[in-house]
Amino acid sequence: MVVFLCGCNFKCCYCQNYKIWGAVLPINVDGLLREIQRNKDYISALVFSGGEPTLRPNLLQLLAEGAKKEGLLIGIETNGAFPEVLDALIDAQLLDGLFIDLKAPLSDPEKYARIIGIGQASAYVEKIKRSIGIGCAALAAHKILDFEVRTTLFKGLLSQNEITEMVNQFGVRYALQQGRAEMCFRRDLTTLTRDEIVELATQCRRPLRIRTREKGDEDIC
Repeated sequence: MVVFLCGCNFKCCYCQNYKIWGAVLPINVDGLLREIQRNKDYISALVFSGGEPTLRPNLLQLLAEGAKKEGLLIGIETNGAFPEVLDALIDAQLLDGLFIDLKAPLSDPEKYARIIGIGQASAYVEKIKRSIGIGCAALAAHKILDFEVRTTLFKGLLSQNEITEMVNQFGVRYALQQGRAEMCFRRDLTTLTRDEIVELATQCRRPLRIRTREKGDEDIC
């Protein structure tokens, strides 16, 4: 079960959920917890996405605690901008899977800022590095079960050299995802084919996962 939380601190040019960037909607926590309980026999995990779910740390903890009581695993998809929230969830044993979206090389804050649609990204870059470090340490210490860094691709948005740098910087499991241009905030982006993504992954010269509409998840060696 995936729960999309409204609001985001980024305005990524390829966001598919841009309609909930600035939305502020009341959450019926009791109703959502009842829905989780009603479906617990048919699902294995509750995954928080957005928007940016770590903007709502108290709500995250409350829902994660409720889901844990039902025996479910907890995952979070995040831009990594709030490492302290991830730390708190891990310390409370309320996180099993961590999935961080890396938008551009962390060595290039200006490029990062352009993609995430804000004026300056240097402070965020340092926080994202910390979040990735938290994920690496937690996985190594068996505090979480799954950790992935992922990047969504569109034609011409990132060069091969930039993708290779991102994939090889941290030595973690990495996924290259096929962006869907027809769903994006910015309308001038172009979707890459599966074969084009395979070529980009192969040039990185390390095991990778790719994720496309054509064939789903595939491991590229």
